[in-house]
Amino acid sequence: MAREAILEINCSRYSERIIDVINLFNEVRWKYYDAEKNIEYLPLGDNDDFDWQKKFLSENELQELINDKQDTFELVGLNLYYENSEEGLTLLAKNTKKIAIDLNINRRTVENSRESITDIGWYFDNIIQKLKKRNCPIDYIKFEEYVD
Repeated sequence: MAREAILEINCSRYSERIIDVINLFNEVRWKYYDAEKNIEYLPLGDNDDFDWQKKFLSENELQELINDKQDTFELVGLNLYYENSEEGLTLLAKNTKKIAIDLNINRRTVENSRESITDIGWYFDNIIQKLKKRNCPIDYIKFEEYVD
């Protein structure tokens, strides 16, 4: 058994474009390149198969991919890593009204074990508060944690 933790936010007053929100995440230290300089993402035409791809993409290629996926109403999926740490997340969205943030990559916990509860304060400080400080109004926040 492992714990799953998901944040859901609405950033639609900031921008209707998912790429703008991703760029804002990048500004507040959530990077899309992993340690090997690859990007893990859902490709164009994925059709909810969740056939994750991992390779190097330039920033322009990534931005074009995300815009194309949003324009064709596909689910955008992208892994982000907190700068100079082991923590990461998976961002999933079809629009900016409902952005799911799966805290699934080396999830920060209170007691440092897989079964420990999520250190939600750390995620609020390093996601919600930092986005708000960059003038991103967040109209809705939902946090969910459960054992699967």
